[in-house]
Amino acid sequence: MRSGSVRTWVGAAAFLVAGACLAACGGSGGAATSSTTTSSLPPLPPNVVAYVALAGSGSNLGFGEDVVPVNVTSGSESVGARIRVGTYPDAIAIDGATAYVANYVSNSVTPIDLTTGKALASIPAGEGPAAIAISTRLDRAYVTDDGTSTSLGHTVTPIDLKTGKAMAPIDVGAGPQGIVVTPDGKYAYVADAGAIISGQAGPVGHTVTPIDLETGVPGRPITVGNGPTGIAITPDGSTVYTTNLDSQSVSPIDTSTNHALAAIAVPGAPIAVAVGHGYAWVVDTPSSTARGNNVVPISASTGRAGKPIPVGKGAAAIAITPDGTTAWVACLNAEALIPISLGTKRAAAGIKVADGPFALAITTESVTPSGAQATTTTTKSKKKKSSQS
Repeated sequence: MRSGSVRTWVGAAAFLVAGACLAACGGSGGAATSSTTTSSLPPLPPNVVAYVALAGSGSNLGFGEDVVPVNVTSGSESVGARIRVGTYPDAIAIDGATAYVANYVSNSVTPIDLTTGKALASIPAGEGPAAIAISTRLDRAYVTDDGTSTSLGHTVTPIDLKTGKAMAPIDVGAGPQGIVVTPDGKYAYVADAGAIISGQAGPVGHTVTPIDLETGVPGRPITVGNGPTGIAITPDGSTVYTTNLDSQSVSPIDTSTNHALAAIAVPGAPIAVAVGHGYAWVVDTPSSTARGNNVVPISASTGRAGKPIPVGKGAAAIAITPDGTTAWVACLNAEALIPISLGTKRAAAGIKVADGPFALAITTESVTPSGAQATTTTTKSKKKKSSQS
């Protein structure tokens, strides 16, 4: 079992459904004409669904094996049927109609077909998969290999999503945790946390490693604070934010120069971050000087931290809805997902999710009205499903 790790994810749009229209027209020459039209009802507004990794709770903490879909649409909140994946699902990324789950203990990645809600054959990965990000440009997933509870990893494993096979690992700093891919899919940034997991020997890390994904070559490490864990990037790709768990700060990185800017202090031990609505939203866990379990908004324009927003106990991960209006926070000990309005910076009542919600990714699923005549178009990533187990 481990403690203190981080999980980062990005949601992406998954399903698009369009209504179909059937029309019949008659008449010729100067004769009277008549026409009738049968139209389908338009699609309902899309559901917003969070796919939530369950780490387990109580004596089963660290031995969870499920992902659960949670409809987080206002007025339609519900928890769906569990999907069995690997042991200790630690991070989720969504690409089109497929979610990819990094399983820390099983050393694997499990794809989930979101059109059927079924898990596909798992893909072997490196030791201790801690985070996952996807380059749609290259049709690859990139998984950080944090290592085990007794040894540090130091690589990122690319997975070819067309073949479902792992490729040659890429060397980065020790104990890699969070990873983010730039919007153009060309580069990744990896948070080199070092020995932050109980039982691991070695120093705490203080760098972020950039990777040229087209060549697989890592760049010069970028110095940040101690114990970098969570990582996120602005939509324009200009700034990366990394959470420095042991420095009680967040470091912005200018991607045009690959240099860190002045660190921004936060009250507790920051572990995860998401970017949206002109802010970096930082999950702040308890530290020796702060109670934590907050989300701290940091203005992208001023670099200033705002007033902490209290959420539930065991706040572990954060993701933003595709429309950019709401952040959802996975709170392991509170066994809940807590929403935050990004406009008002206020948290609301959450959705109960049993067995340790620990990581999440958010997508949309369009809905066709009951009885409507419609054709369904599903957007899928251009990949073959893995046959490996």
